[in-house]
Amino acid sequence: MKLVNEKGKLFGIINVVDLIILLCIVLVAGGLVYKFAAPAATSVIAPKADMYVTMRVRGAMDYLDAEVRKLTEGTRLIAGSDYIADAEVVSVESLPYLAAVTTADGKVVTAEDPQKSDLIIKVRAKQSKNDPILKIGTQEIRIGRGFIFKTQTVEVNAIIETVEFDG
Repeated sequence: MKLVNEKGKLFGIINVVDLIILLCIVLVAGGLVYKFAAPAATSVIAPKADMYVTMRVRGAMDYLDAEVRKLTEGTRLIAGSDYIADAEVVSVESLPYLAAVTTADGKVVTAEDPQKSDLIIKVRAKQSKNDPILKIGTQEIRIGRGFIFKTQTVEVNAIIETVEFDG
């Protein structure tokens, strides 16, 4: 028995062109079933915890100190023109600003500047502990890195000092 007979049928049963079309239809149907009927891949979403970020504004002038200290617990942070979900001020503290000054005899000593202060701002935000990059809004959170602290009434550059998680 020949593979293709005089009428062009494979093993005398089906036309070769018809077989190719049938195989294409079966492959497309199988792909569609796989795409839409297969269970969707699930990703594990780690629960979010309270992240506490302490930041310092060094050498703030008196007017800025007064404005920042007006912020109350619960004041929300802003990124761009929108409030950041789950990011708020926990506390604001003002400390004396210490600067290195040279005395008349040439010694370098630390002295308090009466016109400046250091502001310590503590912020609470929701964040997963397992995220590779910690963020508040669109800004990355890393100790020693600058952070633009922005609320409805204040915008100031700060340096991140500590990052802690609740629990």
